[in-house]
Amino acid sequence: MSATKHVYVVPRWAGSAHDDWYPWLKRQLESLSDSPVTYEVHLLTMPAWDLPTIEQANDYLATVLPPRELNENIYLVGHSVGCLAILHYLAQAAEQFPVHPPQVGGVLCVAGWFSVDSPWQDILNWIHAPIDYEAARRLIPAHKLTVLLSDDDPYTSGYQENEQLWVERLSSNVSILPGRQHFSAQLDADILDALRDLAEAPAALAVEK
Repeated sequence: MSATKHVYVVPRWAGSAHDDWYPWLKRQLESLSDSPVTYEVHLLTMPAWDLPTIEQANDYLATVLPPRELNENIYLVGHSVGCLAILHYLAQAAEQFPVHPPQVGGVLCVAGWFSVDSPWQDILNWIHAPIDYEAARRLIPAHKLTVLLSDDDPYTSGYQENEQLWVERLSSNVSILPGRQHFSAQLDADILDALRDLAEAPAALAVEK
C-alpha cells in the first residue's frame, strides 16, 4: 500500500479551518473509496489571520512543516493569500538547501493573486514583498504546480494577466474556470479533482501533461 498523502490547507485572508470548502475537502479526501492512495488533510489555523503577516505565516508554517521533513507525500493547498504564504515559505525553506533540496508532492493554488483591484495597506505588504520564485520552484516537482482562477473574481478582475504571471514566474499549470468568483463555496468538485490529479497521477504521466 502506498504512503499516506498529507494535504495542508492554508486558508484565505481572515479564513479559518471551518470556512469555505476546507472541511468538505477534508471529508471527501479522507473518505475516498476509489483512490489508490489514502489522504490525511490538515486544515491550518494560521496565526492572526485577520491581518496576516508574512513573518508570522513563515514562522508558523516552518513549525508545522519543518523544511527538513518535506517529502513527496506532502501536498500544499493555498487559497487566495494562502497561495502567497506557501510561496514565501517554500522560498525561505529553499535557503536551507544549496543543493539537492527536498521536494513536496505538489502545490495547488486556488484564487491565487499577485495584485488586487482595490488594495488596502495590509494587503500591499504582501503585494510588494519580493519572492524568490526560482527558489520556491526548486521545492516543487516539474508540472506539479496547479493554479485555479476564476474569470469573475471580484478582487482580481485582470485574470488573464494573473494567469500570465503564474506561468512566467513559476511555470504553473493554470486553469481559468467560469463564474467561480473567489472560490468561496462550501464545496468545490474542481478543487477536489485538481488535487487528486496532482496526488494520484503516475509520475510519468505528470511529466507528459
